[in-house]
Amino acid sequence: MTRLAIISLLVFLLRVPGNAQDTLCYGPNGRPVNNREEAVLIKVVRQKSDHRFVIRTSQRGDDSWTRIMKQNISIRKPGSMVLYSYLPGKFFPEKIYREMKETSPGTFTFEESSVKQLLRKGTTSSMLPLHLEGEVTEYYPGGNIKSISTFKDNQLVANRNWLPDGSRYIDSVYYSVDTEPEYKPGPDFFRNYLLQRIASSKVDLSQISDEVVIGWVIMETGVLEGPIALKGKSPGFNQMLIAIVDELPGEWEPARLSGKPVRYFMSIPLNFIYQSTNFQELELSSGMLHYNKY
Repeated sequence: MTRLAIISLLVFLLRVPGNAQDTLCYGPNGRPVNNREEAVLIKVVRQKSDHRFVIRTSQRGDDSWTRIMKQNISIRKPGSMVLYSYLPGKFFPEKIYREMKETSPGTFTFEESSVKQLLRKGTTSSMLPLHLEGEVTEYYPGGNIKSISTFKDNQLVANRNWLPDGSRYIDSVYYSVDTEPEYKPGPDFFRNYLLQRIASSKVDLSQISDEVVIGWVIMETGVLEGPIALKGKSPGFNQMLIAIVDELPGEWEPARLSGKPVRYFMSIPLNFIYQSTNFQELELSSGMLHYNKY
């Protein structure tokens, strides 16, 4: 290794927070906070060697913290690393390549990609973990743009969004807020509406074994807009569920961030579990709609 490369590697490592272990705390919308009491997300960065790091991410639940991701990072050369992300419920890790370049003191550009395609690119003021600043672009599988977002001090300020087919979606949507939306008619009404509408449909539920995820945006006015299917094998069945959500009566108390109402993206997984042809019960549990057949 040349003397210049050695110096570059040392500079790179010194920019990584902590030589042994560092804990970073974040409030809603990625806002950096000073302690666990204010945090909803915590990242623990541990340096295993000069070239290896581990980041463990935990999220606050009602009464406890839950590990939501572990990342093993290997430094291949200055500014180039491989990340293995382990997610709950997935046996194999997601492998991501990240290339970084310092454009000015304390500012870096980055590109993240899989073996097949570019996933995300943007600017950051930190290498591990990223601390987003300025514009960040995300891509769908296949290459279409998913979103172009603006960040300030790691906090989402604004975004423009697209659907997988390239058509425009709702802009300025947040995914983490101080106060989440509340359905004014109440959760029991929401549950019963879904169950009754699906049960009264003409779909032969005995032939369905699938998990469908429906997402939508609660606007700053409290109106539900833009229901879409995020997951599901049958386009026709997905469209029926989209229509059911789109026709949900009543309004919502909008989400709030820093005291202001904002647009917020929500989703619900609907698990249709087929075991026999005789339909007996419907049950909504932990936000997941299960169709149990015995």
